Formats: sequence, structure tokens, C-alpha cells
Amino acid sequence: MIGKATEPQPATGALAGDPFEELAQRDELDGRLAWLINLRWIALSGVCLAVALAQGFRVVASPAALWAVLGAMLAFNFALYGMRRNHPDRALRALLAEGLLQIGLDIVGLGLLIFFSGGLSNPFVFFFTHHVVIAAILFDRRKAYGVAALTSGVVAFLALAEALPWLGSWPLEVELGFHPASLWERGGLALALILTLCFSAYLVTTIMEHLRRRGRDVRRLNADLADRVERLARAERKLKAEHQRARAILECMNEGVMVVDLHAKVLLANSAAQSSGVETLTDTLRRAGTLVAEPGSRGALHEPCVHEGADPRDDPEACEKGDPDECLHDALEQGGELCPSVLAMLGADPPAPPKALEAPQRPVRVDLESGGRSFENTVSAVRTPEGEAQGVVVVSREVTARRSLERQVRHAEKLHAVGRLAAGVAHELNTPLGTILGYAQMVLEDARAGRAAKEADLEAIESQTRRCRKIVQGMLDFARKTGGERERVAPERLLTKVAELTAHSLKLRGIELECAAPAEALPDVAVAPNELEQVLVNLVTNAADALETLEEAERARRGGGRVTLRAREAPQDAGVLLIVEDDGPGVPELLQRELFEPFFTTKPMGKGTGLGLSIARRIVEDHGGTLQLVPRADGRPGARFEVRLPAAGVRAEASPAAD
Repeated sequence: MIGKATEPQPATGALAGDPFEELAQRDELDGRLAWLINLRWIALSGVCLAVALAQGFRVVASPAALWAVLGAMLAFNFALYGMRRNHPDRALRALLAEGLLQIGLDIVGLGLLIFFSGGLSNPFVFFFTHHVVIAAILFDRRKAYGVAALTSGVVAFLALAEALPWLGSWPLEVELGFHPASLWERGGLALALILTLCFSAYLVTTIMEHLRRRGRDVRRLNADLADRVERLARAERKLKAEHQRARAILECMNEGVMVVDLHAKVLLANSAAQSSGVETLTDTLRRAGTLVAEPGSRGALHEPCVHEGADPRDDPEACEKGDPDECLHDALEQGGELCPSVLAMLGADPPAPPKALEAPQRPVRVDLESGGRSFENTVSAVRTPEGEAQGVVVVSREVTARRSLERQVRHAEKLHAVGRLAAGVAHELNTPLGTILGYAQMVLEDARAGRAAKEADLEAIESQTRRCRKIVQGMLDFARKTGGERERVAPERLLTKVAELTAHSLKLRGIELECAAPAEALPDVAVAPNELEQVLVNLVTNAADALETLEEAERARRGGGRVTLRAREAPQDAGVLLIVEDDGPGVPELLQRELFEPFFTTKPMGKGTGLGLSIARRIVEDHGGTLQLVPRADGRPGARFEVRLPAAGVRAEASPAAD
């Protein structure tokens, strides 16, 4: 791990590089030097034994020199061992110097031992190769070649010593193996040893460089893996914190929030949803048009396992018999589909349940009543950035108190309208009551004169009385607080009833009311008649108020003004349009945006509450319809309000959520 594989450099070159790489090299070299010291203890023990045997068998003439060299090498090893114990945290440069010193002294010591025990004729001369191999393992190529050169110099010195009589090595008393006698033999042996040393240095350094390069790659991969693991752990912690934060936010909400996957499995529900929204979940999904398979139906579940007993779908990891092998055997013999536990044993994924939900294209609002409580739920799709649907989010709001307040406000607004119609009703009642009074006086005179009352007079009294009763009953029906029960009603009936309620009041104000019969037969609508009558009465009354704001000359030119009621089939869908149109001044463009806002009014103080149009729009939306102000079709000045209602039989419980 010292030096670079592609360009051999001294190990100290790592000092200028990555500090982590330097630390790794230092630790590796320190461990190898410790191994070398321990190996030296074994080697010196073997040399001591060999010298003792050589002395006992008189292989060497004088072993004193050998014992002296051994003593020096033992003292050197003790010093190295003590230095390691006292100074364990040495720098990489110091460890490199120590390693070179150890190898160099070992080579010199081995050379002296060989010199005092026969020279090149000693078989232990081949141990020089071991030192070169150890150096190649410890150091980079340049230092290993330096050690090989030093070893080759020692071998050359031994060969030269045998060639020079005055520097001759100490011969052995007993011949051991090959004993070079001539100069050529000594030179050839020295050359063979030197070539072996050089080849060993080259071979081992090449292998070690490859291993070091792989080691560096492994360290880099480990560092990169550790960095990725740390980033993944940070991301996981961040995701967990975000999840906890989102969960805390959901728990603080009064609205119930439920996340449902496309298999109708609830993935997340806050406390508010668990206490209120879950009970209306199925109805909400059904009315929103997203439920394509009813929970519990055969189409929404897998086919059961062929075994009798508990359904393993409840626990995919368990089988009814407790042994997947036995279940597999029975399934193969009896036929049928494999249960999820057997599929898991075979390494296959269990069959995915079919989709039970279809995500809506846009948010859908659903109003529900359950157990005397009112809920306003919104169903929205959960999509990936690519637009693929993953499930739906259901937000459930309990609006029981708000609906109760709305009903009270609606009724108050209705009574306000009744009060505004009272003058017209009183005037309308005055005519039949005058007729009744006249005929009653005639009948009374006949009775006083002893004449029998004329049948025609009594019939006239009865007819006018019924007329009064009809007028009063119509006003009472309109003013009565109702529960909003839906029924099939012909659009013409709604317009006729509204015309009867408002005609008297408009006539007193000099305004003409026209109720145009539809040109074609219209489909019935499923509505609460009393609520829709309130909407239309409010629109007619507003139109009359707008006409009264015209200048007298303008009103006279228009003949007092006209309000038109008509119904026709809605284009492009199965529905009905109820139209209230006037030829008044119209609504300024700047005010059209605020027209349906609560408490917004253009009337003088005391003449309007500002709730009529907002309540009217809410009533129409509760019926699955829309209320809009649109330009008149003929381009003339005035206002045109269109109430669009779905035909009876067309699902109207779900409506797009308000923006």
C-alpha cells in the first residue's frame, strides 16, 4: 500500500496526499514490521539451534564468531521490540526508516553468519532470497530493488572473499552439498544467486503492486460505500423526521385525512379520520365514482386457497396446515391456485389484488349524512411526478354545526323574502276578499227579506274563498322550514309556483312577469322543491329591485320593465337550465366577481342582507348543479342568471370541489 501502482514512488509520497490514505499505509506498515520482529525471533531461534548443532558435530572450527553475531542480532531485535512498546504512534516516515534498517541489518547479519560458516558453500546462503521477498512485501518497487542490490552486494562480497586468499571466508570442517572450488564455480554460483534475488524482487514487487492497487481500490470502494451508507442513513433520518412532522401536522388537523391505495387499503389515517371519516369512507368513494369493486366482493379479492380452513390471505407467512410443503403437495394433487405462503416458499411474489379504486381526474366533493351527522368529504388523486395514479386522499370535514347554521340562515333569508312579498300578497287578497264581502252582503239582505239565497252567490263566495286559501297556502308553503327532501319535479311546475308567489308583488311595483312555457318536453329534476323555489324567488326579487333602480324616464320607455322565467334543456349534457332574465341595468363587470360572496350587496342599508345569492349558489351546488351570471343571448342590457340542474336519475351527489 506504499507508493502508486501506475507510477512507482516512495511510500513517503503518500504524505502529500490524502491523510486517510497515509494513515492506512502507516497502520499497514506498522503491522508488517511487528510481524517481521516476531518472524526474526523464530529465525534467530532456528539459527541458534543450527549453530549449537554445528558446534556439537564440529561442523565449524570456531563458533565464537557465530555466537557473537547472533548475540548482536538478538540485542538488535530486543531494541526494536522495546521501541515499538514505548513509541507505538510513530509517523510513516519513521516506520519506513525502521523497516529499511531492519532488513539491512538482517542481510548484513546473515552475510556475517554465512561468512563465518563456510561462505557460498553453506546451503543457508539461499536465505538471502527470503530477505528480498520480505523487502518486496514491505516496501515499494524502488526500495525493494535497493534491498535486492544490497543483498547482491553481500553475495558478491562472499564470492570475492573466497577468491582472495587474504579475505577468505571461514571454511566448514565438513562438506555440505556443493563446494565450489574454482573461480568460475564461485562466480557462477554468485551470479545465479544474484539473478535469483533480482527475479524474486521483480516478481514479488509486481504481485504486491497489483495487490496494493487492488487494496487501494477496495479502500476507495469501502470509503465510497461508507459515504453512501452515511448519506442513506441521513436521508432515512430526514425522511423519518419529515414523516413524523407530517404526522404531527395531520394529527393537529380537525379534518380527517385518509390515504387509500388503489386496492382500497387505508395506508394512513389521522385521529380525526379514525373517529369520524372512516365510517363514511366506502360511501364517499362510491358516490365520488372512484370505487370500481365493492369491498368484500369476489371481484375485489383473490380466489381462495384450495385448502379448507382459514384463508391464508390473512397471513401470507402462515398456512392453515402449518407446513407450506404439505400445502404445495395438496395443491398439486387437488388443483387450483397456490396460496400466498406457497408462492413465497417458491420465491414468487403473491398475486397482486385487482384495483378496487379509480383515481379521479380532479378533486370531487361528496356530501354525506350518517348517524345524524353531516360530512363534507373531498376525494383527490395521489399521483407521481410522471402523472401515474398511486391512490386517493380523502379529506373528511364534519359540518353538522355549519349545516344547522346554514339551514337557519336560509330560513331567515326565506322569511325576509316572504316579508318582501307580503305587500303583493295583501293586495292580491284584497280583491277576492272584496268580492266575498259583496256577495256575503247580498246573501244577508236576501235572508233578512225572507228570500232564499241564490246558489250563484254562494258559489261565488266559495270560489273566492278558495282563491284566498290558495294564495295564503302558497305563502305558508314557501315560508315553512323543510328538511330538504328530494323528489322528482317537472321544471315547469317550479316556474309556475314561483310565478304565483311573485306575480302579485311585481304587479304592484309596475313590473311585468313573464313565465314562458318550454318549447319541448323537459326531463324531471330531483330536487327539494321548497329550496329551489327559494333560489328562484330570490333571483326574481333581485331582478325587480334592479329594475327599480332605473330612472323613471327609462322605466317608462321600457314599459315598467320585464322579468322573464323560462326553462330549457341544457346543451351538451342531460340536464335542465332554469333561466331568470330581466331588462334592467345589468351587473357592472367590476362587481361580477364578488356577486356571490356572503354579505356582499349593492342595495341600500336595510334593504338587503347580502346573503341571498350566496345561499342560492350553495343550495344549487348541494343539488349537484351550478348557478351563474351570463350575458343575455340577445345582447340587450340586463342580467341573466342560469341555474343548471342534472336530470333525475343522473348521479348528482358528487360535485367538483370548489377551487
